[in-house]
Amino acid sequence: MYIGLDFLGGAEKFLQVNQCDLLFVSLDWSRPKDLRTPLSTASIEGYFRQNQTGNVNAEFKNFNLNSPDFSVCDVLKFINELQPRFLALGAYIWNEKYVPDIVRWTKANYPKTIIILGGPQVTYGNHHLVTEYPGVDYFIRGEGELPFTELMNVLSSGDVPNQDMLNRYAIFTPETLKLGKCDRIFTGELDKLPSPYLSRILPVEQNQMFVRWETLRRCPYKCSFCQFRLEGHKVVEISHERLFQELAYFKEKEVQEINVLDPIFNLRPKHYLEICRKIDTLGMKTRFYFQCRLELLCRKDREEFLKFCRDHDVWLEFGVQTFRKKESDAIQRGNKYSKINEGIDILHQFNVPFDLHLIFGLPFQSLEDFLWSYDRAKEARPSGLYLFPLNILKGTDLYEKQEEWEYEFDTKNNNIFLKSKWMSKHEVECLKEAAEDINDHSKQVRDNNRLMQLPNLRGKLDDSRRN
Repeated sequence: MYIGLDFLGGAEKFLQVNQCDLLFVSLDWSRPKDLRTPLSTASIEGYFRQNQTGNVNAEFKNFNLNSPDFSVCDVLKFINELQPRFLALGAYIWNEKYVPDIVRWTKANYPKTIIILGGPQVTYGNHHLVTEYPGVDYFIRGEGELPFTELMNVLSSGDVPNQDMLNRYAIFTPETLKLGKCDRIFTGELDKLPSPYLSRILPVEQNQMFVRWETLRRCPYKCSFCQFRLEGHKVVEISHERLFQELAYFKEKEVQEINVLDPIFNLRPKHYLEICRKIDTLGMKTRFYFQCRLELLCRKDREEFLKFCRDHDVWLEFGVQTFRKKESDAIQRGNKYSKINEGIDILHQFNVPFDLHLIFGLPFQSLEDFLWSYDRAKEARPSGLYLFPLNILKGTDLYEKQEEWEYEFDTKNNNIFLKSKWMSKHEVECLKEAAEDINDHSKQVRDNNRLMQLPNLRGKLDDSRRN
């Protein structure tokens, strides 16, 4: 129980202002440059606004969790002010410590409010969701735009969804979960989704500093630490027609930076090369950030792509995660190091700036093993190098093997690992401190277009140990 919830007590502590049919609360972890509403929430709202069949008075409200002014009391006050018939929440690793208590408080004070929960913590959960989130009436597993809207269309009309509908959209009730049934994840057709930008759900100002953008969803790889892996769910692309309209809109608004959220942008040449050509045709001066896979740079299409990157303001990001085969095999990453090395050589040949990402805390990884990977990454001469502690995420193989591999992790802080069978708590703390400095240094390089001079990690760790 959190002191904020204890302090609030019952709903009578608040002043009632008005009521609404639906309140969709988004509890987000935002970066300084982000738009106020995240792309995921805006996509759900855009589809709902376009396809709701009833006259639903809906309010979509965002709270920034990492704002110094954030208080869960403000969330509860807002719920009390509107007293919604339906309350929808997205459960993410970063808001996990708040959502169960918000649900509990709402159900205690407004027992007739129907509560709908979605998001990764639900998608990658199982039948235990019913005990993890007591008070939730409907759980949506998977991509939420269509299931949420269809569920609201039924509920707002006063009806109860039948089992066929629940099955079709991977919606679960507490009753089905208690029977141990949690066997479906919904994936939709992206062509049905309106653009959050073109529909003005996400308004873009002139000379907007930064936007996030997606051109496809899902990932064909099966890394055991990642929630992107969905067995049997194929990568699906957003249509070029919509993407090109969005690019023209960003060009008109002279957006300065676009961060592409695709797990792997350079996956399918017929898709991403057409996007690059459109950017070129429009004469965009925007800086683009693409998450890519190094091995894919070794294909025949590399020359056109890398010439595009070289001639435009493009920054490539590669999550190698480790340079040790044993660790790569343990996380099912499938790194092909000969191709990775070839890809790095090609990047330098075309003079394209790029970042490398490493994860510390992987299975079979000692501190010395990680330092070895760090040294290999330095030898690659990246433009930036980012070091991240492992997150033990619900629904992943690592989550299932947490006891076998002696993982301890912080359940109140994004499930960041604290120790493993191979790395002690003290070693992890020293690495986290050093990683923050290295990541800040890399960010300054990126923001100021300076050359990267990577710090000596071993020296930093020695300093941390002495302190």
